Amino acid sequence: MKRVTVVLLLILAMVSASVFAASQVPAESTEYYGVRVDYYRSFIFEPSFEVKLPTDDYASVSVSALMPNGSLKYLGTYSGKGKISIDFHRVLYAMREWNSYLRAEGIKPESVKPSLLLLGTTVDRDGNLNYFMKTVPLNIGRIVSGMRVKVQLDNSASGRLYSRREVEKILRAPGKMAPRGITGASSRESSLLESSCSPPFYEGGDRTWYCFEWFHEKTLGRASIIPVAAFQVTGDIDRINDITLTLDYSMVVTRNAELAFSAVGAIERGSVGGSVEGKILGYSYTIDRSSLRIPKSEVTIWGHELVSPSVIGVGLRGSAVFSKYRLYRVDYVNGKVWNKKPLDTYAYVVLGKPDEKDMRLRKFVEPGWPRNSGGPMSRTMWFVHRYWKEAVTESNDGHLNLRTFSIWKELDTLPIFSASSPVLGVINAGDSEISPITLAIGLGLTKESEGLSLVTVDISIKDNSEYVNTPVKATIYSSKVRLEYKGRKYPLTGMFGDIFIPGSSGYNPPCDPHKRYCPTENPENPTDH
Repeated sequence: MKRVTVVLLLILAMVSASVFAASQVPAESTEYYGVRVDYYRSFIFEPSFEVKLPTDDYASVSVSALMPNGSLKYLGTYSGKGKISIDFHRVLYAMREWNSYLRAEGIKPESVKPSLLLLGTTVDRDGNLNYFMKTVPLNIGRIVSGMRVKVQLDNSASGRLYSRREVEKILRAPGKMAPRGITGASSRESSLLESSCSPPFYEGGDRTWYCFEWFHEKTLGRASIIPVAAFQVTGDIDRINDITLTLDYSMVVTRNAELAFSAVGAIERGSVGGSVEGKILGYSYTIDRSSLRIPKSEVTIWGHELVSPSVIGVGLRGSAVFSKYRLYRVDYVNGKVWNKKPLDTYAYVVLGKPDEKDMRLRKFVEPGWPRNSGGPMSRTMWFVHRYWKEAVTESNDGHLNLRTFSIWKELDTLPIFSASSPVLGVINAGDSEISPITLAIGLGLTKESEGLSLVTVDISIKDNSEYVNTPVKATIYSSKVRLEYKGRKYPLTGMFGDIFIPGSSGYNPPCDPHKRYCPTENPENPTDH
């Protein structure tokens, strides 16, 4: 009997060891820009959601989830030293909502990966206050099935908010619990509260610490159309036969890549000279086309539909949200908020997603010059002319083909920005200091795709002897501001520019966006170009 018991115990021990070993090996591991996400089978462990932060310093992190309607759902603020543990059940609730929405629309949940938005602050060993901004794409099915999640962030999309001296000045400002000095994270204080976001100290016997936390201030605007391509068309447009714009998803399968919408953010520090800094946050949303069948979409605009000038373009139905956050100093005494003070520092974020049910291009033909008060493509080109710069010039007789692959290669930008979308033009968030930076979300691929283009534009001249050698000239724009990623800075670009057809006398010359009015206008009464 004893031998049987021993054998059973040995078998149980071996099984337990095997189960434990299996629980330490990721069932799935995915890497995106600056983020690695590992999913583990729970077995004997409770589901959890752990994030390894870019540094081992004290941190406070605001967490939100992109939802099916394009809004951001707040999931809480978390703090820790080097890592945080997000409430798994809050993430689960958000992913269940996604799961229900997709299934109701007849879409496999594994087809898409919506993201969490992480806005964090860290206090380094020297007492400086830094920030980071990240998006984390999530596998809906893995979360809903109760898997443990471990996320690791790199140190991209981060920077300095305040020096130690500036932090000390903030802490001496009127308010409760202003300590005499800062205890850096290298402090040998042995009794640290695990959930604190800075080294604690004692004030009159009370356990006290301060935090710097991001709070959502307001949503500055939304858009229901995501521009994919837009052009100002001028010149002898009677010579144009057609302009065909194509969005081809086939390379997403052939190159084992995912179609992705990036997130772009900016930090505005009013208290230190009004500086603005733009960052690539990562992906706000990805689509696995091997699971979600998306047909090639093509739109043709015929010459007879055009006048000179006109703005033409195509867009996707979807949702883009432009949100503003503000930094607060928050003091805690014995685990409770004692004082909360807003600071003159802001974070701006643009995230977007398409309408999963219908990924077809929408066609727009809008007569007149680009205007901030015009239609979706007119407003888009108004923003492009105002905040981007001429980057690539192409010309050919009789026909011209433009491809996103050629453009992003020539400009040496990231594949995710091969078809950036200037959504602020359609969001109508108003003119502001941060407009040049958070002007666009990126539309592109999670992997480089040699030779294949996500978006193409073909301009054809009428096939007759009089017009056959007519030049077709196009100028493509890219953002003046370059966004930082892993120590390098990249421009946003895409199929946004000017098409000009030289011809007989009487055609309208191109509008010069830098003069703020067009040659055909009365200079004494310019419009809102």
